[in-house]
Amino acid sequence: MFGFLKLYTFKKMILRMLRLIACSLTFFCFIADIVAQQQEADSLLKILEKGLQKEKKAMVSLQLSKIYERNDLARGKHFAQMALKTSNDSIKSEAYNQLGRTYFYSNQLDSAETYFQHSISTLKMANLDQLISAIRISLGAVQLRKGSYKEAIQTLISSATFFEEQQDSLNMGKCYSNISSAFGELDNHLKAIEYGKKALEIFNSKHIVQYQIITLPNLAGHLVKVGDTLAAKKYFLQAEQLALQIKDQFSLARIYNNLGNIYSKNDYESAEHYFMKALSLREDSKYLDGIGTLYNNLGYLYMSQGTYPKAVPFLEKALEHTDGTARTIILNNLSETQEKLGNHERALAYERLKFALNDSLLKNENQKTISEISTKYEMGKKEKEILNLQNFNLKTDLKWRQNRNLLIAALGLLGITILSGSLFLKNARRKQIIAEQQQEIEHQKVDQLLRDQEMIGLDAMIEGQEKERQRISQDLHDNLGGKLSALKLYVQELEKIDAVLYQKVKELLDDSYDDVRNIAYEKNSRVMVDKGLIPAIKLVANRIMGTKKLNIEVINIDLKRKIKNFIELQLFRIIQELLNNTVKHAQAENIIIQLSEDEEQLNLIFEDDGIGFVPKQIHNGLGFSNIESRLQKINGTFTIDSSPGNGTTIIINVPI
Repeated sequence: MFGFLKLYTFKKMILRMLRLIACSLTFFCFIADIVAQQQEADSLLKILEKGLQKEKKAMVSLQLSKIYERNDLARGKHFAQMALKTSNDSIKSEAYNQLGRTYFYSNQLDSAETYFQHSISTLKMANLDQLISAIRISLGAVQLRKGSYKEAIQTLISSATFFEEQQDSLNMGKCYSNISSAFGELDNHLKAIEYGKKALEIFNSKHIVQYQIITLPNLAGHLVKVGDTLAAKKYFLQAEQLALQIKDQFSLARIYNNLGNIYSKNDYESAEHYFMKALSLREDSKYLDGIGTLYNNLGYLYMSQGTYPKAVPFLEKALEHTDGTARTIILNNLSETQEKLGNHERALAYERLKFALNDSLLKNENQKTISEISTKYEMGKKEKEILNLQNFNLKTDLKWRQNRNLLIAALGLLGITILSGSLFLKNARRKQIIAEQQQEIEHQKVDQLLRDQEMIGLDAMIEGQEKERQRISQDLHDNLGGKLSALKLYVQELEKIDAVLYQKVKELLDDSYDDVRNIAYEKNSRVMVDKGLIPAIKLVANRIMGTKKLNIEVINIDLKRKIKNFIELQLFRIIQELLNNTVKHAQAENIIIQLSEDEEQLNLIFEDDGIGFVPKQIHNGLGFSNIESRLQKINGTFTIDSSPGNGTTIIINVPI
């Protein structure tokens, strides 16, 4: 009853707000008059400075956010967040939607998905299916870019079905276009072509150039995959003409790169022409995402023609802009090119780099395999007991079935006497409950044994790792450190012979001794963690801040619970890895490490104001692979939210 009243009140509020928006049409007519005289954004900013009511101020903020969503993302987010301050749920849902769009354009996909879901949840209470289906198109685009292709197809088909019933052809076309891309990523190119043509037919009929430019190259790419290059070239050239009309450099670069790939198989000059045009557009626009692939395409084109000296500089530039598995392909191309040029030493150097990169990519998988073998070995001691319990459960289940059959037979035989039948039924029911309870208890025992065995395996593995770390630390400090100290005494004799040489050798010895101490310190960090996770983090933070180059703030919001030693140790190692990554790569000035407790979970937020990065390009690196491996050991999860120029936020959740 109360839920119904809340929904009824919410609907009344929505209707009241819609009437208020309708009454405000004269307000927006006033805006339109100003736009006719000067730029729309400046006009809206001037209106915003006036003493407007909260709801009108929120609507103006939404308009400004839409203007800035592409060319000034920070301001777009700012005005969308201003619009959220209203109590009007219909405006709030649009503000959530607008925030999702700005985060999508800044490639912060997790945040974008969250805000789109908030918008949909708000609209569901008012049964506004038209708006929900429209926002699901954006949600499907986020899922598509994240690589969740099956989820994207389900989301978009649900929206397409609604718009087909409403005969809303424009939104149908948007859905079809994204569905086509998802099927293409799943290598179902025939389905991708089917939906791509349906989308293109709608956009052509409405003469919407922006959507035509997106759909034509996508459709052409799928046609290339099925071998129809003639049709693909036709679509690419149509897209080129449209992009030239509206001066869309980003789309032109993409089109020219695709044309270059098509011609590279049989028309060297045309391929080179299109690759160079694409490269020129990318370099002029300063949009470097994917430029490494373009450099590699040019380098490989020159390799295939035997012009190896021309290939080298493009392959070297490709190496500067590429990470992960794609980097091994470029290293292989460079090795082959240098070999053809007779530079055998450089060819061997690139080959070694390739093998080293492959080793680092495989290292995480090997470590995981070793851990699984160790755990299985430890679990073998308990397997017999678990099997016995499972057999007991089967017997219990069989006994329960026998009791049920006996009950049915008894009811038939003792049906003459109601009193006797009633007593027998109660007795059988009691036995059934006892059997079910006993079966549940045995299931719980099996589950507990499995959990205990898993913890034994983890404890044994971590204890072994820590003993080895402490042994290495002690050896470094006692053996190599002592020898370096003795060597410093002997080197002092050099000062009498050659003062300059003495100074150089002394500096080198001092640096080596410091390195040994630092390595020993890092390897022996278990001692620090024994004093508690937060004091250990603060100690590391203070050491880094001693360089005067970075400010680190460690915040404990409400973490009071005692954490198991092996969980503390893994979290400490993860924070060390994150700090090292930030110091080496992020060019940050400030870091905030925040710990809190939420029910049965520890929440850790690591945030810096550095240069950021594209998570997909760096997620397979060794540092993040180590973090993911450590989190698997303690059933933890993590999320990365970052993009170039916007810093990095990493959220870690661990059950405690």
